[in-house]
Amino acid sequence: MGNKIITLLTDFGTKDGYIGAAKGVIKRINPQAEIVDITHDIDSCDVFGASFALNNFYRYFPKGAIHLAVVDPGVGSQRQPMLIKTKDFFFVGPDNGIFSFTYEREDLTDIVVISNKKYFLAELSSTFHARDIFAPVAAYLSLGVKTEEFGLPAKECMKFIIPRPESKGKGLKGQIIHIDRFGNLITNFPADLLEKQKIAEIRVGKRRIKGISASYFEIKGLGALIGSSGFLELAVNQGSAQKLLKAKVGEGVGIDFE
Repeated sequence: MGNKIITLLTDFGTKDGYIGAAKGVIKRINPQAEIVDITHDIDSCDVFGASFALNNFYRYFPKGAIHLAVVDPGVGSQRQPMLIKTKDFFFVGPDNGIFSFTYEREDLTDIVVISNKKYFLAELSSTFHARDIFAPVAAYLSLGVKTEEFGLPAKECMKFIIPRPESKGKGLKGQIIHIDRFGNLITNFPADLLEKQKIAEIRVGKRRIKGISASYFEIKGLGALIGSSGFLELAVNQGSAQKLLKAKVGEGVGIDFE
């Protein structure tokens, strides 16, 4: 039981030692915990980006994995610390929308407002709940402490509105929701929405893209494909669509069907 996986996703970076403190807390409580760093390079305070990143990896871990996700601009406010259990996984983090994409995909079996100070560090900082609350809770969870021991049940957790494509004429109107490190523009068009459609043209700014490619290799110049995240991406083979288009998150993308 003690060797459960705990994943870490934050916007802390690796310069200042914050993530090291959180890891130290986990290891002190459960020396056998297997800690897996996902990323600590989420843009500062980008809760939406963190939620999207979490959605891209969590389900590929073994059942029982504990996913600790902290991008917490509201630390020290009235926002609640949360523990969520699904059929296969646990999620620990602030109740600020960081689990919104997970909420869409998973059935939540338990939602707990973390309040039992027995599982906190003895001295609490109002600015570092990742170290003082979330890390110890994840560690005790990895030792087999039941979810109900950490606090009181809640009916729901905070969920922000995930933008959906809208019908427009003979097509759809959507937007860019994420830009990855390669400059690929990930849109909010899910693959299953497009799989039965014949796409005539994809529009972004003044650019037009004909159809969808099967891989990055097939793309000549600017192209489109269904990426590994399960959404339509705009990409440049061995280049950056973001730099080419000077695109930003939230920018509109249109699709015209035949």
